[in-house]
Amino acid sequence: MKSENNINNNDLRSSPIIVALDYADIGAALAFVDRINPQDCRLKVGKEMFTLFGPQLVRDLHARGFDVFLDLKFHDIPNTTAHAGSGRGRTGRMDG
Repeated sequence: MKSENNINNNDLRSSPIIVALDYADIGAALAFVDRINPQDCRLKVGKEMFTLFGPQLVRDLHARGFDVFLDLKFHDIPNTTAHAGSGRGRTGRMDG
């Protein structure tokens, strides 16, 4: 199938495939990540995971060779925002 855009697919530095990580458990998330190849996809970390695990999660993913897309739109979906706020409360820190 031929691409409809003007980008030569051979020139892409990383995969156009983005896999969303939606885990409440860091161990499960990293176990999944360790089974996939960073050359095959990029990873999306949403506000719930980022709020629970913070910037260290992104550093861990980068260390494994992944490009990471942070999706941190807190104005997005009320239910998702509520879950992220709840996750932040579970960290025991409310100071940022």
